[in-house]
Amino acid sequence: MAACRAVICASLWPDPADEMCPDEFRKTARELMTKWAKDHLNLMSEESARRFIAISKDDSKLDDNVELRKALLDFIADFANWDNSTVPEYLKTSRSLTQAAHEALGGEPGSRPLVVNPFAGGGSIPLEALRVGADVFASDLNPVAVLLNNVILEYIPKYGQRLADEVRKWGQWIKKQAEKDLDFRFVIINLRL
Repeated sequence: MAACRAVICASLWPDPADEMCPDEFRKTARELMTKWAKDHLNLMSEESARRFIAISKDDSKLDDNVELRKALLDFIADFANWDNSTVPEYLKTSRSLTQAAHEALGGEPGSRPLVVNPFAGGGSIPLEALRVGADVFASDLNPVAVLLNNVILEYIPKYGQRLADEVRKWGQWIKKQAEKDLDFRFVIINLRL
């Protein structure tokens, strides 16, 4: 999941040091990384904190597009950490960067980028794409994988705790039925002996 999250962010956000990177994205990325440096030092790894402390003292460092790239890569590296996958500040910032990149690259304002994964397997890439603010189309040849993706990407977000309670309830029912069936077979086997 961590690797998928990092790859999705790096795929959706243009490289600020690339001459083809839209200035609108650079501007938004600078604003977000400056805010990140000033407001969220407590969330960063030691390695990233060094860079962001310097940025918080002198935000003109991000005027250098290579430094902006390094700040984004540090952000991605920290966000890829399993413990940060549901931290609201990381989610909000990553979604803002995704939206800024989408619109700067010509996406319809208010729409979201689409990540298509025709061989989604267990759904790691689609789940991480949703987490960072993209829309997703996921498919697979394996019907079990399709079912897993439906549960992870559609049913859990839609039904949440209610779904978990129903799964737990029916899981207990199946367990009791299986225990009864196994006890009954054990009795029959013992009677035959």
